[in-house]
Amino acid sequence: MASSAQVPTPALVSFASVAYLALVVAGLGFGSLIIDDDVITTTGVSLIAAYVAAGISILAFAGFLVGPARRERPSYWFAGSTAIGTAAIHALTLGLAALFSTGNLGIVGGVLSEILTGWVSPMILVAALISSWAALAVRRTAAGRPRWPWEDE
Repeated sequence: MASSAQVPTPALVSFASVAYLALVVAGLGFGSLIIDDDVITTTGVSLIAAYVAAGISILAFAGFLVGPARRERPSYWFAGSTAIGTAAIHALTLGLAALFSTGNLGIVGGVLSEILTGWVSPMILVAALISSWAALAVRRTAAGRPRWPWEDE
């Protein structure tokens, strides 16, 4: 259990989740800009499906991170498992959302092969890895709120 001097677990997970969201938005935006193409080019997949997948992946990220963040000195290996789980949930949710929105298994297969063999899933994985590693580093270093020197007296 984390000590009372450390950042509370809900705050730590919340900040890490916002950082994950920011990295996903920036990564997908810059990736799309660099390759000069849409993030998902499979025809028939709506933006709603992509937004639902991103939203569920943020919740999954927070869910995977909350357990390790509660520990006194969590292992950095938890960052890897959090990243892999988050990327898997994103792909699964995108596939299910595409299935519900189109009802076509061919489109589901196309979008899943596109994101899993392309740059989208690795970018999701890297964003989750960076955010979870940073959160675990804050927990491991016993970082707390900033204090003025005279507050310790």
